[in-house]
Amino acid sequence: MKEYNASDLNKLAMEIILYAGDCRNLVNDAFKAAGDGKNFEEIKELLNQARLKITKAHKLQTDVIQSTILNDKQEMTMLFIHAQDTLMTINSELFISENVLQLYYKSGLHLNLKINQ
Repeated sequence: MKEYNASDLNKLAMEIILYAGDCRNLVNDAFKAAGDGKNFEEIKELLNQARLKITKAHKLQTDVIQSTILNDKQEMTMLFIHAQDTLMTINSELFISENVLQLYYKSGLHLNLKINQ
């Protein structure tokens, strides 16, 4: 297992934050597309792209967590902890958004949403 120093952790933290941020942007794009009346296939593609981004972020976090199992003295940084919080929050947003958008399309109540405009 790899041992991570503070510099390594901060670089990984920034990658996690960027992937998670990309995920959030794609989720916002999915809501905008729903508000613009796009078909559900377009919405699903945006959500699938978002899911890929959050999965990449989660894999980076998991690699670090797995390394701590064998290394009791693994360093942690505030930036890495922040990245974990960001990842968890945006992962929850994605989960809720996937379900809300699916219900929105199944309900047939295609309201003219105006999100982040």
